[in-house]
Amino acid sequence: MKNDHYISLNGSLVKGSEAIVTPENRGMMYGDGCFETLKSYKSRFLKWEDHMDRLKGGLAYLDLGMPVKSDELKKEVKNVIEANHLVDDEAMVRIQFWREGGRGYISTSKTSSRMIQVSKYDRSTAPLDLMTAQTRCIPSEALERRYKLSNGLNYIKAAQEANKSQKDDAVMLTVNGFVSETTISTLFWIKGDEVYTPSENCDILPGITRGIIIDLLGKMGHPIKIGQFEPDSLYEATAVFCTNSLIEIQEVHSIDEAIFKTGDPLIQELKKAFQNYKDEHLKP
Repeated sequence: MKNDHYISLNGSLVKGSEAIVTPENRGMMYGDGCFETLKSYKSRFLKWEDHMDRLKGGLAYLDLGMPVKSDELKKEVKNVIEANHLVDDEAMVRIQFWREGGRGYISTSKTSSRMIQVSKYDRSTAPLDLMTAQTRCIPSEALERRYKLSNGLNYIKAAQEANKSQKDDAVMLTVNGFVSETTISTLFWIKGDEVYTPSENCDILPGITRGIIIDLLGKMGHPIKIGQFEPDSLYEATAVFCTNSLIEIQEVHSIDEAIFKTGDPLIQELKKAFQNYKDEHLKP
């Protein structure tokens, strides 16, 4: 993001190059915080309250309260979008919270700061080439997986593996060797007439878009298997796609040595259904 772009810092619009963050910033020191990422569709949002509920849950997990109401936070987001002249564009929105309170793992501070960043969304829709990372997902028994927590070092290490292999992203496995997710998205694959996706027992972030996709597939009458699957199940697929709130639905061309069909009719049907869902549910 360019430094002359505006951000919102604790509710105030400031230029990124002029933003001042206190050294008592446990987000920087320990990753003691959480965030949400969502898309602005020309200043309209999909599942805004679901994103806010997950943000509130993440803050509660960290023993921090939500210091601002949902509608007030949306107003802050819209102010940043307007300040950066992105009202009529698709934009990525990141809402970041972190704890203030100084050094040391033990902290009784319940004071948080927040920052909102936006940038024009312009990502390639070309099918992805993926690889399977050696870096494994953190088990939910070690760190709650339902929320977007700020410490993402294991995702960074997996993404580094993908970059070194000249791949777009990395498929991550659980410590027990089951398919989990990529560093930024949930996974679905098609074999025959059935669609597969890892369950929440596979240490995934149970994405909001993932939930929409599962509901749409049910309404479309396509069987879906949600469970624990070994990598061979993924490699044997005829088609694979990824989902998150930004990419929505993006096909996969390859994972390691496995090559998959693109332009699959079911995926095209699902994309149309998702577009219809957006047309009906996008809200200012």
